Amino acid sequence: MKRIIFVDDEQNILDGLKRLLRPTRHIWDMTFVTSAESALEAMANDPFDVLVTDMVMPGMNGAELLERVQERNPQTVRIVLSGYSDFEGSMRTVSSSHQCLSKPCDARTLKRVVDRACRLECLLREPSLQAAVGIVSRLPVLPRLYRDLTSALQEEEVDIEAVGRIVEQDVGIAAKILQLVNSSFFGLSSDICDLRQATAYLGIDTIRDLALSFQVFEQFEGGQAVEGFSLDREQGHSLLSARIARKLLTDKKESEHAFLAALLHDVGKLILLTHVTEQFRGIHDAGAGVTRPAHRVEEEFLGVSHAEIGAYLLGLWGMPYCVVEAVAYHHHPARVLEQKEFSVVGATHVAEALAREVDGSAPETIELDLNYLRRVGVIEKLPEWRALAAEEASIDRAAA
Repeated sequence: MKRIIFVDDEQNILDGLKRLLRPTRHIWDMTFVTSAESALEAMANDPFDVLVTDMVMPGMNGAELLERVQERNPQTVRIVLSGYSDFEGSMRTVSSSHQCLSKPCDARTLKRVVDRACRLECLLREPSLQAAVGIVSRLPVLPRLYRDLTSALQEEEVDIEAVGRIVEQDVGIAAKILQLVNSSFFGLSSDICDLRQATAYLGIDTIRDLALSFQVFEQFEGGQAVEGFSLDREQGHSLLSARIARKLLTDKKESEHAFLAALLHDVGKLILLTHVTEQFRGIHDAGAGVTRPAHRVEEEFLGVSHAEIGAYLLGLWGMPYCVVEAVAYHHHPARVLEQKEFSVVGATHVAEALAREVDGSAPETIELDLNYLRRVGVIEKLPEWRALAAEEASIDRAAA
């Protein structure tokens, strides 16, 4: 049974939550407390799977509580449920929370968000890895792209289109922008998955504050380096995969989800690189010079691969389910048993494999699941897709 703790200094709010969530009492073990101090005391005695907290409380506020839980109980999913709308406070919250919901929050939305958080465990069952991912608040950004972004933001007349093009080139910036724009304090009624749309929605002033004032983006530092691993090369591979994936689906929304999933498909490697560095170094050394795919070496060392690790983080951050699913299964699309048609999972799988065929980003065996492609009826499109991938790669080479 999953354990959830709710924190709010107003007893009537907690009483309302109890009534709202009464039907879930057989599947959730719920605790309700009226202060951050009481929450920390309860969490010191027993682990909780999910924390749902208000922001404005006497004594220790929600932001401080989130920061302490992030440090002491990183494996706990941290969700804000608040009417708090101050921008600076919200930015501080985004660095220490996984998702933000605003009051009033209807029962269906609250149940869906908490239930999705609880079900993430099926992707990553090892507590130490859950903790390593749970503490992640930002991802490494390529210094040259960070410089390009800050330079563009400091122009007298900022070109929002130019900023959008930079955002969609970097995995770390893109993931954080999408987490932020889909947080409830921005007031959206539906998810945004198009990165240029997300950039335009946030606006120049907000992105400038994120980049320069709140340090939401973290530049990749040389001390994080692992010999033989190139973040620049990995980012280039991810962007090429994304551009290919976008062209494999005709539905506009699906194609944008595919672009996003393919761009973020290796985000788990960034987590391993920056938060499990020594293990990642050992995995990378063990895979050097061999033809086995990197994810199989990771599975031997960790029991899971970067695919599940990355999907776990994206799930924590509230990314669309089809994107989380595609990242989790981009090496094994056939594991999504209900998939009877070629969709985001399949497009991510094909795009990633074809990008590796044409960009030389890793000396590993390319594993296209041909049986899966036959099952969903697209096997005959492979020659056309290979030509498309080669064309996209040639555009990259010409621009280099």
